[in-house]
Amino acid sequence: MTSDNSARIRTALPGYDIGGQIGAGGCGEVFGGVHRELQRRVAIKQIPPQFAADAELRKRFATEATLMAAIDHPHVVSVYDYVQEADLCLLVLEYLSGGTVHDRFQKEGFDASTSIAVALSCAAGLQDAHRRGVLHRDIKPANLMFSSNGTVKLTDFGIAKIMGGDGQLVTKTGMIVGTPSYIAPEQVRGLELSPATDVYALATMTYQLLSGKLPFPPTSDTMAMLFMHAYEQPIPLTEVAPGIPKAIADVVMQGLATDPGYRYDSAEAFGVALATPASQSWGQNWLSEIGVPVLGADTITAAATGRRHATEFRTPGQPTQVHTPAQSTPVSTPGTAERTVRSTTRIRPTEPLPRAAINLSDLDRDDVKPVRRIVAFRSPRIPAIVALVLAVLCVAIGVFGPVTPPGGGLLPGVVTIAGTDPTLGSVDRVDLAHPIPVTISAPNVTDVSLSLNILGLSVATQKAELQGSAGTVSAPVSPLILAGQLAAEVTVTTGNKSAAWYRFQLRSTQSPLPTATTVCIGLLALFSAAYLESSLRTLRRGRGSVASGATAVVSAVALAFVGLAALWAYLGRQPTPVSLFGAVSLAAMAAIAAGVAAARAGKVRRYRRSLDRALALSITQEFTRRTGR
Repeated sequence: MTSDNSARIRTALPGYDIGGQIGAGGCGEVFGGVHRELQRRVAIKQIPPQFAADAELRKRFATEATLMAAIDHPHVVSVYDYVQEADLCLLVLEYLSGGTVHDRFQKEGFDASTSIAVALSCAAGLQDAHRRGVLHRDIKPANLMFSSNGTVKLTDFGIAKIMGGDGQLVTKTGMIVGTPSYIAPEQVRGLELSPATDVYALATMTYQLLSGKLPFPPTSDTMAMLFMHAYEQPIPLTEVAPGIPKAIADVVMQGLATDPGYRYDSAEAFGVALATPASQSWGQNWLSEIGVPVLGADTITAAATGRRHATEFRTPGQPTQVHTPAQSTPVSTPGTAERTVRSTTRIRPTEPLPRAAINLSDLDRDDVKPVRRIVAFRSPRIPAIVALVLAVLCVAIGVFGPVTPPGGGLLPGVVTIAGTDPTLGSVDRVDLAHPIPVTISAPNVTDVSLSLNILGLSVATQKAELQGSAGTVSAPVSPLILAGQLAAEVTVTTGNKSAAWYRFQLRSTQSPLPTATTVCIGLLALFSAAYLESSLRTLRRGRGSVASGATAVVSAVALAFVGLAALWAYLGRQPTPVSLFGAVSLAAMAAIAAGVAAARAGKVRRYRRSLDRALALSITQEFTRRTGR
């Protein structure tokens, strides 16, 4: 704490002696203090000044501080006072000397009954807060502290609401502010929050205290962790902690249901359901033997001492049906637990305990923003359908789109090619392997030329050899290069050098398939299709980039151009510039839509791959731990 900040706090709290820093969390620093007249030790939590300068945050601070001060429960830290002056926001809290559950769990570990007692204490405190309309939104071992007599107390109530409003703070780089290991699916997906949100976090913590592990495999990828919480099923507690009574494990797993509708809808319901099999398994006096009192919750205490069964406790929204894995986490219907000897074996973390990766004290206000939905996995179905529709439209333009019609300035009866007047219809059955007969019916004709066109461009021209009014013209292109139904154009030049032309259809006797043009078009189409498929496959695997998307678009345009050119050449159609541009544009848009669909599928696949790696690593570490290899 700087001298200026210390002076400001002393000025704001003149009745207190202010000490040094005694703690720090993701949402601020904590200083020690003593009320002079009462000689009462306190903890003073300061919201980072750069955030406290925000008017909306100060408004939320005043509202939440008032609500927190109204909570009077043995398992919730007391709020004695608060200060709100300019960018100085302080909470004066009850001082707790016993340390956090996080630290004690890490250093000493807990046996199963102590872990359940901690969970019941947390449930009792949560229930009282929920009755007053206050959600915690950040339940984790670091936010549970022991008092001097061993009572567990919830801290940091309302801090998440103060800092992020109704959303979750996320940095510009996409890092979540807080600890994602305990976050509920509805928080990740931006859905409505309820007491069941805190129940999920409490069940996650209970799972961890009982097994030494979190419900999902550890991973350094924060987004992969969020994905697991939002969409995946947790590892059954009985698999990682087989010594825990099954009835207790079932309650914990129901608290971890992905769908909040299948969880216990209140902390009290979860506490009663957890306490009942504990008393059945370990006897009615188990709670008094471990030194962690459960206070201020008669229903939970009654269940823990065997005076009340969980089946007697029902709230309107409590689930009563078994659900499928696709809907949520499967559990069995709570029943009677078998009596077992209470284990005194202490469980310690078998993997590093998660902590907040980012402290707000190290950030500027503009570096973060609140968001409702952290992980958004939009369906690839819609862009895939759009891509398919656009591709069909592209082909439809090729087949049915506008073309340049036959015609020109040449009058009927002037010339015949292979015995047919081109102005009266298509010229059929022309053998391109031999000279094509040409007959002139008009006087003063000096020159006749025949050209073949592709996409409106002349690819070859040949002049006729005339002897009087008749002659022959060689095929402009070898039938080994181009054949089939072709777009042709005849040009007739008279003695005064004036020329008349006419576009028409020419059908050769040779098949277009065994030609060099067909082979080249096929190779180019395969090349373009391969690049397109490769780019989309890269995106589908979650490894793509902007370059992959750009390659997909270029490949789709090339494939469309080559494919339509082949189609038009085969049909002998002359496309207009509008139809050509339209078809290519549709192909590009189809590729963009396909790229979006592939990228969306790739995002899900990338996080599933992270999950698989984390699971494999977890299995390997567990095998190594058990076998010592």
